[in-house]
Amino acid sequence: MKNLNTLKTIVNQQPTSAGIYKMINAKDQILYVGKAKNIKNRLKSYLNHNNLSNRIKRLVAQINKIDVVITETEKEALLLEANLIKKLKPQFNILLRDDKSFPYIFINYEQDYPQISKHRGKQRINGKYYGPFATISSLNYTLKILQKVFLLRSCENTIFENRSKPCLLYQIERCSGPCVDYTINKKDYLASVKSAEDFLSGKHSNLQEELSTKMSIESKNLNFEKAGSYRDKIIALTQIQSQQNINLQDIKDTDVISISRKGNRSCIQVFIYRSGQNWGNKSFFPKHSEEEDTEEILERFIVDFYTKYTPPKKVLMNKHLKDQKLISNSLLSIYGFKTSFIIPKQGKKHDIVSYAKKNSDLSLQSHITQSMSNKQALQSLKSTLKINKEINRIEAYDNSHLFGKNAVGAMIVFSDEGFNKKAYRKFNIDQNQVKSGDDYGMMSHVLNRRFNKEAIKDYKKHSSLPELILIDGGKGHYDLAKKILIEKNLKDIEVLSIYKGKGRRSELDQIIYNNQKGFIEKDSPSYFFIQRLRDESHRFALGAHKTKRKKDIKNSELEPILGLGRNRRKLLLNHFGSIKNIKSASPQDLSKVKGISKLLSDKIYDYFNN
Repeated sequence: MKNLNTLKTIVNQQPTSAGIYKMINAKDQILYVGKAKNIKNRLKSYLNHNNLSNRIKRLVAQINKIDVVITETEKEALLLEANLIKKLKPQFNILLRDDKSFPYIFINYEQDYPQISKHRGKQRINGKYYGPFATISSLNYTLKILQKVFLLRSCENTIFENRSKPCLLYQIERCSGPCVDYTINKKDYLASVKSAEDFLSGKHSNLQEELSTKMSIESKNLNFEKAGSYRDKIIALTQIQSQQNINLQDIKDTDVISISRKGNRSCIQVFIYRSGQNWGNKSFFPKHSEEEDTEEILERFIVDFYTKYTPPKKVLMNKHLKDQKLISNSLLSIYGFKTSFIIPKQGKKHDIVSYAKKNSDLSLQSHITQSMSNKQALQSLKSTLKINKEINRIEAYDNSHLFGKNAVGAMIVFSDEGFNKKAYRKFNIDQNQVKSGDDYGMMSHVLNRRFNKEAIKDYKKHSSLPELILIDGGKGHYDLAKKILIEKNLKDIEVLSIYKGKGRRSELDQIIYNNQKGFIEKDSPSYFFIQRLRDESHRFALGAHKTKRKKDIKNSELEPILGLGRNRRKLLLNHFGSIKNIKSASPQDLSKVKGISKLLSDKIYDYFNN
């Protein structure tokens, strides 16, 4: 750390305008990103050592320099701070652990017969997006009902355009079969699309009345099978509305957010209501210290969450926001409408916030219980290996290939949160760099890439270094891993190696640590835990290899065609969806693909048909 006088000098040189500041350590790692209406005044608060929490004291002790970015307004500073925290994931900021995007139901308007499907990510295609849904299961349930009631197609264009008769979904009454002319005309299909949109927009009553009228007409005409079909649709609509209106009351477009807290653990539960329907709920577990204010944790979450997802006009909560006005104005500048954050005191809205609080309490308790189990496994391993430091992160490595082809390395991560699948990494191994079938060469390639300086600094890929790594292999692999870590000045990272014993029976697995084996009981919790780590790394590596091999097989059938390079092969597969569809395509259809000339389309057609 800079001495206090030097730090004071740095702070006194800062501007008095609004903006963000980045606190950086001697290794040039960003420790913390903050915002301020007056940067200089905000930074001065860090100089009053006696009033700082232990966490902030630890932060200040590591500061080597401070970088600032000036903004026109405090609103801009808030939004820039949110973006930088998401991107950089600084050690001392409150971090949102789950950044997977929410799914939407999408009706595609770029098609003559609009397809209904699931969608994640950017909304670039012309159509209507309904969501967000809090979980994929809540979306799947709604999508299943929509298909049953409105019979909209879900197949891709490549399948839709090449059918000569309806598929199984038509036979089981999950699609009206617009792929063939004789089942439904375009006008009637578009009317079904409109009805589905009405349902997703909360206009339910007319739909059920229409279905009820049609059921009565068919029943009077003794068309009992058709009448039964309408009855099933009415029941399906009733079921989904019954399920979605649990504690819904009169809430329309609203999010309900509750935070529960125990020490350095918290759970934020988000319930999503759109168009009078409950579109599910999801739990988030932010990373923070025990010293953080609960309101600060919730505020950080709100800013991160609603700069990523469009907010509704009303959010019901169980805690106040310190900078509520600033957050509302900042969101208004992004989306063009105001979002109100409300803590209801009584009535129906208070009841639903209480319901959300019960859910966040239960989720937090479950999360803590699971973490304790994971922590016990780490503590047991620490005790078995007689390691002095705490084990917070383990990385396990494995390679997979078939006779040296399609080689891929895999890294899995375990912490007190369990298997952290977001931190898993695949390493494609180039056969030009590593000799085919050279297992030591592959492991060396993977570890050198993982622990090079650039990778360690890459916060997107690796938030921290492990205390221990596990290698799938024998003494040679163990020695290789130790050698690489020593060369990279990472000798504090412990190395374990596990390999199959005689007959490859799991009860005969051998484990190496500190150049010794046979030191661990075969029926001990740590022995089974190490096997579990090895099995997970093997599963992940094998899955990555199979995916790579499938892509290679797809490409291999097209590879012999002259003029059809890697990019064009990819464009063809993206357009047609499979080799089978490419084989059956006409030269005219092939030439519709970008980069495929008439001459080349004829060549492709002749290759598969002559």
